[in-house]
Amino acid sequence: MNKISYIKWEPKYSVHVEILDEQHRKLFDIVNDLVDEVEMGSNQLLPIISDLIDYLSVHFKQESIVMMESNYPSFTKHSREHRDFTEKMKAFLQDYEQGDTELGLKMIVFLKEWIFNHTTRLDIEYAHHLQDNAEKLKTPQE
Repeated sequence: MNKISYIKWEPKYSVHVEILDEQHRKLFDIVNDLVDEVEMGSNQLLPIISDLIDYLSVHFKQESIVMMESNYPSFTKHSREHRDFTEKMKAFLQDYEQGDTELGLKMIVFLKEWIFNHTTRLDIEYAHHLQDNAEKLKTPQE
C-alpha cells in the first residue's frame, strides 16, 4: 500500500483570524494522526474520527460567527458546504460501524482532501472578505 501523505498547514493559508487559524492547524494535526493510525493498520479509527467530527462542529460554528459578523456574501454557500460534509461524515460513520473494512481508508482520504481543499481554497475566499471588513468583526484578528 502506498503511504498516505500528510497535509501541512502553511502561513499562506491564514484567514487572519487567530482562533480560526489555530483551529485549522489543529484539524490538520488530527487528520495527520488519522493517517498515522491507518498506516499502522489500527482498528481504533472511530474515536479519532468522532473527535474530529466534534471538533469540526465547534470550528464550523466559530467560522459561521465570524462570517456573519462580517456580512460575508457567500455565507449560505459556505454553510451548505459544511452541512454537506457533515451529512457525508454521518453516512461514512454508519457504514464504518456496520463493518465496511475498506471504509477507514476511503474516509481518511476523503477527510484529508476535503479539509485541505476547504481550508486552503474556500476559507481563503472569506479571508479576503474579512480583511476588507475587519472593522465589523467582534472576533479578534491576528
